[in-house]
Amino acid sequence: MINSNLPANIYNLTGFKDKYKPLLYKSVKEQFKLKNQESSINIDIKYLLMCASIFANSTDAKHLDTAFRISQYIIQNNETDENQKVSATYILDKMTNQGAIELAIERERIPRNYKEDVPFEFQLDSMNRLMKYSIFDKNENLIPINMFQYEVLEGIRKNDWVSISAPTSAGKSFILLQRIKMYFENVDKGTIVYVVPTRALIHQVERDIKKLCIDNRIADTLVTNVPFIDNLTNNFQKIVFVLTQERLQWLLNDNQTFSPDILIIDEAQKIGDGARGIILQQTIEEVSRRSTQVEMIFSSPMTSNPEILLEQSTHETRKETIEREQVTVNQNLLWVNQIFRKPKEWEMYLCTEENKVNLGGITLNQKPNNNTERLAFVSHILADPFGGNLIYTNIPSSAENCAQKLWELQEAENDSSHPEILELIDLIKESVNPNYTLANVLSRGIGYHYGNMPLIIKNEIERLFSEGIIQFLVCTSTLIEGINLPAKNIFIRGPQKGRGVPMGEMDFWNLAGRAGRQGKEFQGNVICIDTSKEEIWNNSPPEIRKKYVIEKAVDNLLLKEEDAHNLGKYIDEGAPRSQSIKQPELEYGFTYLTGEYIRNNGLTGSRSLAKYNTDSINKLEKSIEVAIKDIEVPHSIMIKHTGVSPIAQQKLLEFFKSQQLVIDWYTPVHPSKRDALQYYKTIIDTIQEILSGEHPGKNYHFSLLILEWMRGYPLSRIIDRNITFWKKRDNNKSTQSIIRETMKDIEEFARFKFIKYFACYRDILNYFLESQQLIAEDSLTDINLWLELGASEKTPISLISLGFTRTTAIRLANLLIDQNLDREECILLLTQISWEKVAISPIELREITQILQLYVHTKK
Repeated sequence: MINSNLPANIYNLTGFKDKYKPLLYKSVKEQFKLKNQESSINIDIKYLLMCASIFANSTDAKHLDTAFRISQYIIQNNETDENQKVSATYILDKMTNQGAIELAIERERIPRNYKEDVPFEFQLDSMNRLMKYSIFDKNENLIPINMFQYEVLEGIRKNDWVSISAPTSAGKSFILLQRIKMYFENVDKGTIVYVVPTRALIHQVERDIKKLCIDNRIADTLVTNVPFIDNLTNNFQKIVFVLTQERLQWLLNDNQTFSPDILIIDEAQKIGDGARGIILQQTIEEVSRRSTQVEMIFSSPMTSNPEILLEQSTHETRKETIEREQVTVNQNLLWVNQIFRKPKEWEMYLCTEENKVNLGGITLNQKPNNNTERLAFVSHILADPFGGNLIYTNIPSSAENCAQKLWELQEAENDSSHPEILELIDLIKESVNPNYTLANVLSRGIGYHYGNMPLIIKNEIERLFSEGIIQFLVCTSTLIEGINLPAKNIFIRGPQKGRGVPMGEMDFWNLAGRAGRQGKEFQGNVICIDTSKEEIWNNSPPEIRKKYVIEKAVDNLLLKEEDAHNLGKYIDEGAPRSQSIKQPELEYGFTYLTGEYIRNNGLTGSRSLAKYNTDSINKLEKSIEVAIKDIEVPHSIMIKHTGVSPIAQQKLLEFFKSQQLVIDWYTPVHPSKRDALQYYKTIIDTIQEILSGEHPGKNYHFSLLILEWMRGYPLSRIIDRNITFWKKRDNNKSTQSIIRETMKDIEEFARFKFIKYFACYRDILNYFLESQQLIAEDSLTDINLWLELGASEKTPISLISLGFTRTTAIRLANLLIDQNLDREECILLLTQISWEKVAISPIELREITQILQLYVHTKK
């Protein structure tokens, strides 16, 4: 048994540090072509191997990182002998890092039969470890897992609620998938809800779960991202809903008795993400209210307080926090700065826990003249020629400009003839616009990726980048939200989260965690550019990795007396629309407390509010009592619409009363009607004036947009119409900006803001019509679904709910002709088509094949 203090004692020895630093510096420098490289350095391999073997027994991230660094360096180094490589591999085995061992075998750094050269007692030790830290696949073969993953499975087996926390590369996603597999293999019927923070992540997780079901022959399973339950849903015994918190809230509101068996919250630290964090907390609380039997799994990056996510559990709930600083790759933090008055000469520094070490210099091929060129030029010269280069930019237009600059740097000799690149270019030109710059930059192995782009395009870009076919990928903040893209290098310059909002330290480390992925790389690099420019880095980039502190958005409104007072003042002043626009979390806080007030006949009886200051809660209780005492809107409607002030809801009801004689003008019609535009323009005007308080300047444009979107028009058609419209009004407006704004308006207005407010508008209108013995239009209850999916006919809706992207669903709906097909009918007809005779993009055809594989083969 190794003394628990021994790793720390050795790590702190000056002698060890003196011997380790040359290996560290060389390990990092060898990845780049730097000037001022030192001549051959003598590294004491035997001594460092001994130290690494001791560090491998520690639970401290610094020690584990050092053990992995020494081991991966020795395995990759051409000057180390076979015995040393095998010894280093055994250390990785002790760390349960089978992914790194497989990578070494794949790269032919060690033979597959390396264990034959290990002493017999070590072989026994390795075998015992493999038996403990493994799970079985469908063929009863062992799949190795790491210590963290083992602890997660054990924790889930023993507990009802589990909060897991580990670094980005520790394998959290894999083990959550394994939990789904194990559950479905042991039950005849069950429902799982998997919550993710963004729509982009929905489809990545949905794809992974579908592949899991296919690979493991998990039959009779529906995997869907659409929040409704119909006859087909009920025909499946096993169901997985992959949803954002907004979609989960929608599912809960429309199905009052629905309760999942397992609720998985991925990126659970987003419970602190302002207004959306409040929605996440509400949905968790609602699920736990409906059933005490729900299994809850919270997953977050390396956090200092993962136990905070278990607060809503009862005293009887079995619960556990599982946190481990599992090291699966080395991540290097590098600073690159220009030498004073030498714009082409730059230096690279490695940030260690003690200091910053100058590793050497680079010379740019040309002088950068602006910020975009500084990012692009440095990224291009330091990039890995085999791919895996992610470049972070703050906004979509910057991503496009940087990608264009990289395209110029690649020059014509790098023009790609790869068939899958050419297929993607063709699809972009057809489904977005022939002049969309993405189609151009892809021709030289460069892509860009931001949240508002069509899903089918993003999916294919992610796949091609992961496979090394796209060499450079320029991203925005969608990368922070958990998109799983393995990268060798991440290049960052003055990061912001959107426009003008400096990126917080925790978001920086979450982004940095994408550098290096288990089983893909031995090390990853976070390369920060122009760190000497304080004005773009908000003083200085983060230097020391810290654990993420989870702060619930509700806590930020209620924990401090001053914040609680500000919320009470907002309520007392009538929840003014102008303040709601500036601070939306106040309106969400108001509706959250209103729900607690109604459910508990006051705030003091709410279990969710028990931890807050009693005086503050009492004052807020009085404020809410006064605010809602004269409100006629039913409580069921009032608490259903998170983020829409009850006061504004009452004003809307009073408005409908004043318009009783012409109420038909305020009643939505089917989007296919010829005069639908007038109706929706009136509805948007009313919503903007009473509920949202936003400027009405783009209301006509928004009305036309949502109609075309609900009618199922292809995105390219909507963009073409917008280009024609805007060019007439402002000929200086670029085509690229029109394309970007169209996609942004669809995602942010049609699929988010309008859905939120229209749901409330519809419920209050229906209540008013019923109170006047007027008949509401039942066929229009699905308008929110039409807005979310971008279709109002049954066939495309059925196809999207099966997992098809909207682009493919619209094309298939036109192919199937009949627009009134349910999901089962769609599957049946699609299986009867001879696809080799159909003119369709190979990318869409792959999507069709994958989805049919799930619903045809696993249903048997």
